[in-house]
Amino acid sequence: MVLTLLAAAPLASDRSAALEEEDGLTAVSLNLAQRDDVDQIADELSAHGAGGADLFLLQEVVKRDGEADVAERLGQRLGLQSVFGQAFTNGRGQAVGLAILTRQPPIETRLLQLKRFDLGFRTRSRIALGVRVDTAAGPLHVFNVHLDTRINTRQRLDQLTAVTEELGALDGPAIVGGDFNTNDNRWVFHAIPLPFLGRQRGGVVRFMARSGFHSAFQRGEATHDFLGMQLDWLFLRGLRAGLTSIQPLQLSDHHALIASLSRPGLPQSTAAR
Repeated sequence: MVLTLLAAAPLASDRSAALEEEDGLTAVSLNLAQRDDVDQIADELSAHGAGGADLFLLQEVVKRDGEADVAERLGQRLGLQSVFGQAFTNGRGQAVGLAILTRQPPIETRLLQLKRFDLGFRTRSRIALGVRVDTAAGPLHVFNVHLDTRINTRQRLDQLTAVTEELGALDGPAIVGGDFNTNDNRWVFHAIPLPFLGRQRGGVVRFMARSGFHSAFQRGEATHDFLGMQLDWLFLRGLRAGLTSIQPLQLSDHHALIASLSRPGLPQSTAAR
């Protein structure tokens, strides 16, 4: 495991004031599918009740040399700070990676290199991007992940282990979310799918539960256009989910996960719908 410290983009506006404890926060996870139309992204998020969210976990975020990445530009529009971590390049002059947008200033930003698998073709470096944010209710640890596609359950858990071990040494509430690529295939030689023989979701849920995390969403809810697959997750430790929503978008084949979160014993936020 390799950890790299990253710098956050400067704050876009004065909307960074920490949330009041009783309000909780609204979190969103979305694979942007390498789209770079910030206006469309912002408009679609707003149309589905996510434009005012306090925390975004974004995957497949693109960045051209010499330009701000898409998440930073989106953060400027939404009044949020952003952190970007590059995972690989896409051959079109763009870096592709993960980003986290936060209303509170991110602290102790870090990047983990996840276990690398030789997939034969389209092998990519996989990372986890993490931040700590200080809220009125105390520190919150957040990790954003995008795991490999053509791997089986045991290998998927091997990639997640870097994140759970990192969080195991950190106290307090935590969120692990993103594109886990939990398909239902059994992969032979990382190339041949045996449909419906993998059932990877259950293995990931049980693995995260052993590390103290539960899903904000019920198992079996589709998060992707193809075959109703549940590829995307928000796992919580020391937090509870109130209102939740999974919203299909035109800009991506992945759906947006939206959840209002609070600490146990506190009233729920009503921002998600």
